[in-house]
Amino acid sequence: MSGAAPVTRPFLSRLLLVLLAACTANGFAQAVELQSRVFEIAGQLRCPVCVSESVADSNAQLAQQMRELIQQQLEEGRSEAEIFAYFTNRYGDWILLDPPKRGVHLLVWLLPIAAVVIGVAALALTVRRWLARSRERPTVDQEDLERVRAELRASDS
Repeated sequence: MSGAAPVTRPFLSRLLLVLLAACTANGFAQAVELQSRVFEIAGQLRCPVCVSESVADSNAQLAQQMRELIQQQLEEGRSEAEIFAYFTNRYGDWILLDPPKRGVHLLVWLLPIAAVVIGVAALALTVRRWLARSRERPTVDQEDLERVRAELRASDS
């Protein structure tokens, strides 16, 4: 008989359970991370059915299919940029909730800024005119002044 203790069946069962739990926990963590990436990407895409919602928020069947497609592409190793390119090729830039800052979409970003600048300039010009008018002395027509004085004298007598 040697000095090493024989490996018992309960020990092997426990070791197998620990290894299985570790693998399951690792697989669960990877699945949770994958789902969070799917919803992060889907949150940046517009739902074609519910235009006011993102693909992540929508319960439409098409949105569910789009989320499954995003998951499949992530599992295949595609990057976020490749996934966005896939959807913009099929739906156009409209599918992005945050439109790109180029071309016609540049108007979406610049028009509000231009409107504010024009509004502030118009308000400043209007206030400046009001102030200039308030500083002016009113001019009186001498003929009108004499007529009013004559009427006042006639009413006093």
